Amino acid sequence: MDVQALPHLISTTPERPEEVALAIAADEYPGLRDELCRHRLDAMGRTLALKIARSQASAEGGEPLTLARVLCDFLHKELGFRGSDDYDDPRNNFFNDVLDRRTGSPVAMAVLHMAVGRRAGIDVEGIAFPGHFLVRIEGLYADPFEGGVPIDRERLLALAFETLGDRREAMASLEPVGPRTIAVRLLLNLQRIHRSRADHARAMVVCDRLYDVTRAATHLVDRGVHALALGATRVAIHDFEAYLSLNPGTDGAKRVRDLLRKARAVGAAPIN
Repeated sequence: MDVQALPHLISTTPERPEEVALAIAADEYPGLRDELCRHRLDAMGRTLALKIARSQASAEGGEPLTLARVLCDFLHKELGFRGSDDYDDPRNNFFNDVLDRRTGSPVAMAVLHMAVGRRAGIDVEGIAFPGHFLVRIEGLYADPFEGGVPIDRERLLALAFETLGDRREAMASLEPVGPRTIAVRLLLNLQRIHRSRADHARAMVVCDRLYDVTRAATHLVDRGVHALALGATRVAIHDFEAYLSLNPGTDGAKRVRDLLRKARAVGAAPIN
């Protein structure tokens, strides 16, 4: 994927987070046929729309709770999608794998609900709740990882306040987020997994994406660390110098200076 493709998708497809998720998966699967994934989502959306039409024959057919139930029952009970407890499997964050294996991480499952729901005319929004991604379906909060279990807003607010310690931040955590936040959550999941496996090449690609999306200099340091582990000292030196030029007086500057000295020493060492 072109370096500029992900930020472009984020800015041009705000209502289609699955496009961002597929772009991230393309780094792992360069030959990914994303149009096939879209066709599968389209088919799901058409089937769901028919189910909604049938449910609307009842007096409650258009109510938010009924729409949320129809969506979640369709995805989880009929199609068998479920959250995966294996947080160390990168496939749970690649959207094509989620569609194939019918299991995924909380944020990937949220993307699924948003993509299928939108195609059937249901309003599904992503909620970047602390530590566990959720969705809001027609104004009702639900956990897509646990089969779409509905969650009371006040309970969520209390949990968020307990975690964040600030009521304003807690309330903000219940507001919908866009594709940029979704991309960052997916990428951070992958970064953690690749780092735990010492898979420096894949981790370096993820750091590329994180920096490209966020422009946060900390991702330059992370990329430099993986580059150094791979022996790409010129890349590591560039990233450490770039970080220090942007953040010369931060608490982490000393560590980065030490890393820079190490990279320069390794780069200057003779090859035997």
